[in-house]
Amino acid sequence: MKHFDARRSFRDAVILMGGLALTALLAGCAGTVSGTSAAAEIDVRTLAVGNYPTLPLDVRATYHHEVGAGKQLAVARLGDAVISGQDIDPKFAYSILSAADYSYAIANAAKPALDRNHLMFGYATSVSDRPRLETLHIDVSGNSSPLGGWENDPEATSFNVAVLQFPDEQQARTAADEIEAADFAVAPDQNAHITLDKYATAKAHWRPGIPSMAATIAHGQYVINVFARTTKPELDGLKSLATRILDAQLPLLDKTPPLSRRESLALDYDPSNMIRRTLHPGPFPSPNANEVTRTPRGYLHTVENQGTWKQLLDANNVDLTATTQQGALLFRTPDAESATALWNGINALIPGSVEAPPGVPDAICVENPKRNTADFSLSWNNSDRYLCTLHYDRYVARVASAQLVDAQQRAAAQYALLANAQYL
Repeated sequence: MKHFDARRSFRDAVILMGGLALTALLAGCAGTVSGTSAAAEIDVRTLAVGNYPTLPLDVRATYHHEVGAGKQLAVARLGDAVISGQDIDPKFAYSILSAADYSYAIANAAKPALDRNHLMFGYATSVSDRPRLETLHIDVSGNSSPLGGWENDPEATSFNVAVLQFPDEQQARTAADEIEAADFAVAPDQNAHITLDKYATAKAHWRPGIPSMAATIAHGQYVINVFARTTKPELDGLKSLATRILDAQLPLLDKTPPLSRRESLALDYDPSNMIRRTLHPGPFPSPNANEVTRTPRGYLHTVENQGTWKQLLDANNVDLTATTQQGALLFRTPDAESATALWNGINALIPGSVEAPPGVPDAICVENPKRNTADFSLSWNNSDRYLCTLHYDRYVARVASAQLVDAQQRAAAQYALLANAQYL
């Protein structure tokens, strides 16, 4: 059960000192301090933050470990270990769909195998060398909808990867065999078994004349299910792509030890103190696909243009990101110089600007020309008509809203939070 921790309420008073007052206090208490002088911080008490909190979440509430939250954290951890398109080739720059819900990637006929073998966690992602077409078609024949049901550009090469963790290696091997057998049996008169030379234990098939194939392999307690689609029905090209995908995916899993249920229950909600620095309008911690800390690879699953964001993250040495429900997006870089460069790079993605939040240093707001039209009601940017980006020390943050004034208040609150989190 999550609840407000009244014992911590005395810490709220610390914030009344504000950025400027605290700076003055520290200066008054010090004698001679060595180092490089810096401009005094603004008094964050003066910022127009509306009703948004400016205290770190861990000051306002306590996280209590529980099964559901542990599973969500385990899924996010697994997502960090699932390849992005950029791990295969820079041309795979476009996300078609990513989901902590792996189910769209698995054929309907194969899903009972997951239950029989006690699937624990799963994550799937789809990428392409072309943007997705904005038309949706769900296959109800029993086949999978490996690109999430989005229609595929006939000139695109795309692939889907689903990674599933089972309680032990035997159940993983059984699940892999059953997934392949059930998927093949959807059209046994048309499908043909194939092999991957480098991965003798992989089970794979294709439909001759159709430019796609599926492969499933067990790797320890993990099962990897791959769907690859090219522009021509050439088997060698399909097998080559599937092999490259496994070449990239399996080493990542070797670095990601599988979790027991007890271990997932003990996962830390905010191990790197990122979420405490991210605007969190809600009163309680609530780990899910929209409220987690991610590595850059995990973050790439959530963006439409992986190529552009990969360049920005790499160029500025981003090591962690965080998002909170209907809150904000936060990036961590090594230093303030890198954060400024990242901020400039993000601002260049959408030209033009609208009125920035009053008094917030280095904050830029824009009207988003391509808003999120999907119903992600808990996403940090589900109402993203207006986006504001700011930076503070080594951090860069983004907030979003359907109303400019609200976006400005969110940006102000996020700036104040970053300042306050330095001392609390």
